[in-house]
Amino acid sequence: MNSKLSLLALLALTGCASFSPSIPDTYKGPVASVADTGRQEDGTKGQFFVLTEIDGRSIENSLHETRVASSGKGLALTSRFTTRNVPATALKVKLIGTHQTAAPIQEMVGRAAGTFFSVDGIVDFKPVEGKNYIVTGELKKERSCVWIQEDGTGQPATEKVCSK
Repeated sequence: MNSKLSLLALLALTGCASFSPSIPDTYKGPVASVADTGRQEDGTKGQFFVLTEIDGRSIENSLHETRVASSGKGLALTSRFTTRNVPATALKVKLIGTHQTAAPIQEMVGRAAGTFFSVDGIVDFKPVEGKNYIVTGELKKERSCVWIQEDGTGQPATEKVCSK
């Protein structure tokens, strides 16, 4: 019975999340592709480099997808990485580079131990029609950064957002 209640609670909470499409219904122009990236550090913790907002609108992203996929699995993290089309026009995007854990208590312990890093910020991004981009970065105690680069060439497409 507890698992049914947990599932109902999860569905209720995820139902509260409000995400806009990455391409507004009114947009009929060219598009580009942006993929979130990251890697598992172990079975309970991973690094994520994610596009979470376009022009102030929250969009579906890997942090949310991973949270849903990991729910009900104890301390096991089930990573999910999102790829989406975006308008090939000048955009303001919010990027996040962060550790993610399966359970909130793990994040609290990691922060207290100085092993959980996170950085976020808004940057200008002008994707080129038909190109593929990835959100990438690095999470380090000394300095964490996140940015978008062209997939394949590694050419930066945005400024880096870095921790102080």
